Amino acid sequence: MKFHRLATSDFDELAAGWSGAKLVRQLRVTQLSKRLLVLRAFLDDAAHLKPDAVAKSGLDASFKVLVAAQRIAADEVGELLLSPGFGLWAMHCLRRLHGTVTSPTPIEDDLAGLGTLAVVAALRTGLDAEVTLLISGSELVLPTLGRYRGELTGWARARTAGRMLTIRSADPADGRPVRIDWQRPAQPGRSGPGGADAGWEPVPVLGSEADGGRIDLRLDFHDPARRWLDLPMTAEVEPDAVELWQQRIDEGWRILRRHDPPAAEALAAGLTTIFPLRVTSEATELSASAGEAFGAVAMTLPKDGLSCAAALIHEFQHNKLSALLDLVTLFESVEGRLFYAPWRADPRPLPGLLQGAYAYLGLVDFWNFQRRVLSEPDYAHFEFARWREEVWRVLVTIRLSGALTPLGLRFIDGMRTVIGRHRQAAVPAEPRRLARQISLDTWTTWRLCNLEPAADQVAALAEAWAKGRQAPAGMRVDAGVRPGSRGLVHSARLDLVHLRLNEPKVFAAAREGVPGVLEQEFSLADRAHAFGDVHLAAAAYKQEIAGDPDRLGAWAGLALCRRETDPGGSRILIAHPELVRAVHRGIEELTGKRIDPDALTSWLPEPVPAGTTTGTTEL
Repeated sequence: MKFHRLATSDFDELAAGWSGAKLVRQLRVTQLSKRLLVLRAFLDDAAHLKPDAVAKSGLDASFKVLVAAQRIAADEVGELLLSPGFGLWAMHCLRRLHGTVTSPTPIEDDLAGLGTLAVVAALRTGLDAEVTLLISGSELVLPTLGRYRGELTGWARARTAGRMLTIRSADPADGRPVRIDWQRPAQPGRSGPGGADAGWEPVPVLGSEADGGRIDLRLDFHDPARRWLDLPMTAEVEPDAVELWQQRIDEGWRILRRHDPPAAEALAAGLTTIFPLRVTSEATELSASAGEAFGAVAMTLPKDGLSCAAALIHEFQHNKLSALLDLVTLFESVEGRLFYAPWRADPRPLPGLLQGAYAYLGLVDFWNFQRRVLSEPDYAHFEFARWREEVWRVLVTIRLSGALTPLGLRFIDGMRTVIGRHRQAAVPAEPRRLARQISLDTWTTWRLCNLEPAADQVAALAEAWAKGRQAPAGMRVDAGVRPGSRGLVHSARLDLVHLRLNEPKVFAAAREGVPGVLEQEFSLADRAHAFGDVHLAAAAYKQEIAGDPDRLGAWAGLALCRRETDPGGSRILIAHPELVRAVHRGIEELTGKRIDPDALTSWLPEPVPAGTTTGTTEL
């Protein structure tokens, strides 16, 4: 048996956030080995645990077709096994077999997925074969190729001959067979029953060339396996939307080639697929990836080429790190421990913390380049300044966690070396100030959402206030994690900073009071804070708290204002906003009155520093 080995120089290259195309292709080979192991485990477990389902789904025959196709063209079948959908499907089936996930559909329906893979392998290698398929809801998806929509439904038999696929219902009474020429583009009007290309829709391929480099990405809104990512997937992409996607990929690819041609070549060697996401009320721009779907990026339609390039870099970093973690152990288990991640609204376990830091490591380098080439670089300066500090802070947290292996320490130190150099770079004062402000805002809001002060401490303080006593001196503040809502960081104040940097004329008009220039509504407090009227903003935030003490954004906004107007007298609000809010609520429960947050802050003593169970680092 041969084993994969990663050279020390390659490991250090990955730790620095970089990788050449040769190394990425090596990671793809390791992922193929992983897929083959998963497939073997899945087949063995299915035969042992669900023999009846194996027989009904035609699993064994499908596997034999895959083996025969591999003997004809191993590379072709290897690429098919590396398709992101196969990785998601195989792991889902394993989990179903072992009862760690459940589904209302019979398990043989899931096992039938191997038949579709076998059909594609046969078509791509020119193999004559016959397999069992399941057409669900009159739709059959052939991974990486496309989908058939027509009258056939339920169990069927598929036969391949050359490039032609013929599908017959398992029930002879269910109509004539359907024939699909998978290499011929779909033609409007050719959808009659039984005709070639009947109901056939190929997967669009977004291909782009720039400066001698090329990238090809399948825009796959067909593969049913993508639903296991639990993301807001786009059900359909109309032809005009496909053209928009092509434009964004063209723009983004040109930017990537200009930024770093070798890195762009590596990205093109690693990524194969985009799963398009739909915009939601929580996120107008979203991207994600998963280790089980190596090679895929799930993302909403980017607003421009810069956003497209940044999203591809971000998710490619996740892909690389996930592949590396399949080969080496960077940290020991730290089950139950959660940490502050500045890109998330909820606490994250150590693996998630490392994944995020690694993704933003790639973006720090990207924004460092963009701020030197863009004609209006303020937004790039802001992103660079913000994330170099946030990544540094997270790396310090990870290194102090005590969970790193020797390889993990080497990896983190490699990342720290790169970020350390970036931290020496000069950034204009205004973008740097705004970056620090948003970092403070994010940290404060996270504490309000996720940290819960000790109940006995809160009760004692609330009772002391209600009885007119002085607060105890030398108080330690103890807090545990009570995770709030999952999701990415989003706030109106961040939106206003983005507006200020990306559309300075619109922002200036809004500051001057020109009506109707803002596309979304912002509170008086947030607008005053963005426009620099800190005293008006503080008064407005206090009014919001008086109306609804559970408005966490108002508490965070007030803490930001007091950091500027009264940093000495408001230290407890600035350092421990969750305690001030909890005591404020406790006093209302005791007395029925909502007190002035500033009065409470002045009454509370300056706390003795104490750690929390989150491993957070105070800003």
